Amino acid sequence: MPASSVTQTSEAAQRYATALFELAQDKGALSEVYADFRAFVASVRTSKDLTKLLDSPAFSRDTKVKALGALAKKAGYSPVFTKFLGVMATNGRAKDILGAEVAFDQLYAKQRGIKRAVVRTAKPMSGAETARIEALLAKLVGGEVELSSEVEPSLIGGIQLRIGSKLVDASVAAKLNRMNTAMKGA
Repeated sequence: MPASSVTQTSEAAQRYATALFELAQDKGALSEVYADFRAFVASVRTSKDLTKLLDSPAFSRDTKVKALGALAKKAGYSPVFTKFLGVMATNGRAKDILGAEVAFDQLYAKQRGIKRAVVRTAKPMSGAETARIEALLAKLVGGEVELSSEVEPSLIGGIQLRIGSKLVDASVAAKLNRMNTAMKGA
């Protein structure tokens, strides 16, 4: 999942995502729909025109349905996902598609027993460092972990690690803040 750009998930997006998840599961197309959804979101994130199409009320529902249908056909998306895009656009919910992806992604990860973690560092980590942290977390939680990383220079050094609602802050910035607080109290 894209780490630094969090998309709000509306109640409607949650409902559409749940319906898509259940339909894809019933049709045996869950992994295919998941891959299509991820590819679609990647397209949206790299295309200002596609973002504008989804968000702008200036485009009619028919225009959105036709454009998304053409995109789905060109990209070779599965029939289930193509129909989903059309239904959301027809119902005036095109702006909720990215939120639905967040909800769908959460359902998919939960179904597969995957834990999501985010690691923030002052500079980019190497592939070996990422793999080592992922392996340590997998042992800790007793299951598969998907790790995404963010670069935050203000940390100065060290890492921040978030898994679920838990945050471990071993950054230099946090240590300096604790020292500053302790010195003020002395």
